[in-house]
Amino acid sequence: MNKVVEIARVGKLIGASLDAKVYLYSSDPNLLRRFQEMFVPGYDADNLHRIFITSQVEVLPSMEHTSSTGAAFTGAYSAAGMGDLWIGVSRADGAKCERCWNYSQVVGSFVDHPTLCERCYKVIMFGSTPNIVVAV
Repeated sequence: MNKVVEIARVGKLIGASLDAKVYLYSSDPNLLRRFQEMFVPGYDADNLHRIFITSQVEVLPSMEHTSSTGAAFTGAYSAAGMGDLWIGVSRADGAKCERCWNYSQVVGSFVDHPTLCERCYKVIMFGSTPNIVVAV
């Protein structure tokens, strides 16, 4: 994944990894299921875009969806036991949050903090990071 993001950076599509939206598809149903589980809202610290240090990640259900992503840079990889993996990179959707630098489509929608994303807005307004569970 980092290789395709780096190619997008060298190609001047993005300046930093947080400027990117990554698309993923795997022919391995177990890996695809795992990607989809990590894509579910509610696991913020384990969310794919946090792990990849990008603003957004979209998990594609099939190879047919890869042509409709608008990804300017793509890569395909095969790994033993993991099937084929397709990765695409485009610019992230939305505007940049001034606090976390992630791009989000909700930046600009909070009257009292128009430059924040939803996650940062919640932190500022309620004083804690939502959806983080600490194991003891």
